[in-house]
Amino acid sequence: MVLLRVVEVSKRFGDVVALDRVSIDVRSGEILGVLGENGSGKSTLAKIIYGAYTPDSGRIELEVDGRLRTAVFTSPRDAILNGIIMISQRPQLVEELSIIENISLFLGVSPSVARKVVASTLNKFGIELDLERVVNTLSYTEKQLVELVRALSFKPRLLIVDEVTTYLPKDIRAKFYEVLRMFASLGGSVMLITHKIPEALEICDRVVVLRKGRLAGVYDKNGGLSAEEVRKAMFNESYYTMLVPRRSREAMQGGQAVLEVIDAVVLDDYGRKAVDGVSLSVFSGQVLAIVGIAGNGQKELCEGIAGLRKLASGMIRLSGEDVTRLSAAERVLRGLSYIPEDPFRDGVVMDLTVSENIRLFSRRAVDNGDIAKVLEELKVNPPNPRLKVYKLSGGNVQKISISRLRLSKPRCIVAYNPTRMLDEASSAHVKFLLRTLADEWAGVLLVSEDVDEALDIADEVAVISRGRIVKSFNVSGPSVKEEIEKAMTLYG
Repeated sequence: MVLLRVVEVSKRFGDVVALDRVSIDVRSGEILGVLGENGSGKSTLAKIIYGAYTPDSGRIELEVDGRLRTAVFTSPRDAILNGIIMISQRPQLVEELSIIENISLFLGVSPSVARKVVASTLNKFGIELDLERVVNTLSYTEKQLVELVRALSFKPRLLIVDEVTTYLPKDIRAKFYEVLRMFASLGGSVMLITHKIPEALEICDRVVVLRKGRLAGVYDKNGGLSAEEVRKAMFNESYYTMLVPRRSREAMQGGQAVLEVIDAVVLDDYGRKAVDGVSLSVFSGQVLAIVGIAGNGQKELCEGIAGLRKLASGMIRLSGEDVTRLSAAERVLRGLSYIPEDPFRDGVVMDLTVSENIRLFSRRAVDNGDIAKVLEELKVNPPNPRLKVYKLSGGNVQKISISRLRLSKPRCIVAYNPTRMLDEASSAHVKFLLRTLADEWAGVLLVSEDVDEALDIADEVAVISRGRIVKSFNVSGPSVKEEIEKAMTLYG
């Protein structure tokens, strides 16, 4: 039975056509995947269904008493009252309140009543949470679990999951999948917004593909759906094929050390030791990858190198110069370029235009032709330099953050999960770009939780666990992937 129907929905933002006459059905008891490259209209569609945006034309129909009826949602509250709840990529919680206080506020009941409802939810779906913890003490992963429990406790008819698994470690992602499958088996419906083809094929019953705001195809997995079939619907095939990254190679001989980290100790936000005596060197012409399970000091190490977090002890050198006490801006002037995991917080200025952001982070004069070339190369959608960055999709915001690499000619690049928010083709392009910059004698430190990504472009891979580098690997070994994954779990 169809629970919700989107009928010929269109949406524009100025000159940008986000959705163009899109029609889809969401069935009761199914997990529907909505796939598309960055800027294809996925999140816009989700926000229209959730009442955050109003469509310019078309309508939403919702099943009521066995019949589909037109539903007019002027706010998320209207959608929630009709049993539709969305979990977004960035947790929407009150940081100063406890978990139970957040959930009771959302449910509109007292904390005592909320405790009974949440206890039932936790028991039903096999989730563990300390309800008294204050949200600002939680990790990103824990906050997303709170969002999920909060949504499930409302007993929704439709759960919209918008790119939520992007930042989750593998084990928590698997738990998310398990809970979503259980929710669907109990009659609920899930709309999973994602740019990851393997994720959609793993968990979804049907897949909808959007491309440049239009419906490119609807696929039922029962018919034997392949990744290649979905990939062809999502991307321009020649563009994707051109950007498959080269295989990693041995580091260039004779390169100079552009980055040296010596016995670095870095504390986390709560004064705990997150990086514990890390030493490493990155040479010009080399890509050094650091891999590890999330939460083992990667964020603090990157921020310590970039100058966004002070070292408790140890030293950072750029091209032989001690920069330990220099600011982030001074390190940029000395040739360091940092690509953060969270571009919204550290990578761009959201209220500035695309052009202003690109110029802000460039170390040389940039003309309109330079900007147009970068937008075309990175496939920023829409390629409008006058658009405010906050109007872009998450993946395109990340591309603007990465754009500085094309114009600043950095000596040293620190890239922290640079492809996490990107679709498959854009990820391939960024990996190709990092490898190319290394070939042009930059030194690249890639910090990632994706072993395949590291092996695609790295000359050497080091494993980080509990804030320490525990083992290093030359990528030329025949079974190196298995050895790296074993070290990640063994030492973790």
